[in-house]
Amino acid sequence: MIELYAITDNPGPPLPDLAPLGALSVDGLAAVYGPASSGEVTPEALWRHEEVVEALMEDRDLLPVRYGTCLEDEATAVRAVAERRADLAVALDQVRGAIELAVRVLLADERPAAAGPELSGAQYLCAKARSASERESAIRTLHEPLSILARASRQASPRAPSEPLRAAYLVDRPAVPAFTALVSRLQDANPRLRLLCTGPWPPYSFTES
Repeated sequence: MIELYAITDNPGPPLPDLAPLGALSVDGLAAVYGPASSGEVTPEALWRHEEVVEALMEDRDLLPVRYGTCLEDEATAVRAVAERRADLAVALDQVRGAIELAVRVLLADERPAAAGPELSGAQYLCAKARSASERESAIRTLHEPLSILARASRQASPRAPSEPLRAAYLVDRPAVPAFTALVSRLQDANPRLRLLCTGPWPPYSFTES
């Protein structure tokens, strides 16, 4: 059993010396793989997988493969990639020369709700309207200008009312300093908000491999 890490170009740079890795050639593409881990999913196993993918990303373009994508053997992997070769090549071209940056926006002055009875219907509707308004404002004042510097962007559902915006941006590598500088300027202009920018990450949000 083998585990896939990424789809990239073939030929490519030498593989990182982080794990026993191999590359299967499929008509101009390469499927980077290693022995499948045995046992249950653990944070350590997830991190090892991500560490390999991020090391690969340092010196090549790639489509990251999510943890747990396992196939019976090398021949099975070659067939699987060959069947999707055209789509994978197009997807790789779409992220070529770019990385993913993630931005979360939090309300800096948010306070936990006071202990007491549940919200009344009117209070609930008021809180819901406020959350929608804050999300619309964050999209207008933050997401839109950041999207201009990105090749593509994806918004995710906020995980809490205090998080009006969660988004991923596909940014050309040379444009990363300009993007992070804009995040800093937007933070200075919006002291009531906390902008958290992380990355660079493999472009998980922009590929389905």
